[in-house]
Amino acid sequence: MSASPAASYGIRTMLYGTLLPAPDIGTRKEAVLRMREAAAAGHECGVHAWDHVDWHDRLPRMDRGEVFGTFGRAADRFAQVFGRAADVAGAPGWTANGLSVEAYEARGIRVASDTRGGPPFRPLRADGAPSSVIEVPSTLPTLDELLAFEEFRGENRERVTDHLRRAVREAEGTSVHSVHTEIEGGRAFAGLFARQLEAWASDGVAFLTLTDVAGSAGTLPARPLGFTTVRGRAIPVTTGEPAA
Repeated sequence: MSASPAASYGIRTMLYGTLLPAPDIGTRKEAVLRMREAAAAGHECGVHAWDHVDWHDRLPRMDRGEVFGTFGRAADRFAQVFGRAADVAGAPGWTANGLSVEAYEARGIRVASDTRGGPPFRPLRADGAPSSVIEVPSTLPTLDELLAFEEFRGENRERVTDHLRRAVREAEGTSVHSVHTEIEGGRAFAGLFARQLEAWASDGVAFLTLTDVAGSAGTLPARPLGFTTVRGRAIPVTTGEPAA
């Protein structure tokens, strides 16, 4: 079973970039205000994508010029919105490759979270050299993935809180959890997400930024990027974990 994008994001959001033109949120005053408020509140902000669907669907087929140009547009708009260059990034749908790593380097990205599974590492560039970028993988299942599981459907969805609490408690090292504004920030799941945060806080969990995690990672191995499958997600995601 895999997560239903339509159920998670809504039909209109699903059609952006396909049947509907993708909105340029960097030109919307209200959206820019919300982003700046997040930064002012102390949240670490970084580049996600210029066009989520395009990057997620076509990155493996993009040539160097297109990868650099596409990420460059996103980096330029970030600087316009926040008044500074981005140094953190996270790819749509955990979709990355050696060229995207090089594009990150070219725009000053120091820390990224583009992959799934395992501890931090340095991804290999397209030319085979270790990158200066520190990759901090997502290690926990996302809410939309969990809700695709039979055991968390319907009235059982509240069980995801205990599931994620146990996952953090039993993990070796730092756990990294990805959330989405359209899901955890939406009316249907905002309360559930709030309870998740409260539960972790009651467990004594400390909430760190990606830069915090990267700064405490020490000497890191260099690993090539590949693709893997994740339960609850229909499309393969990038990983730096060695093949089993």
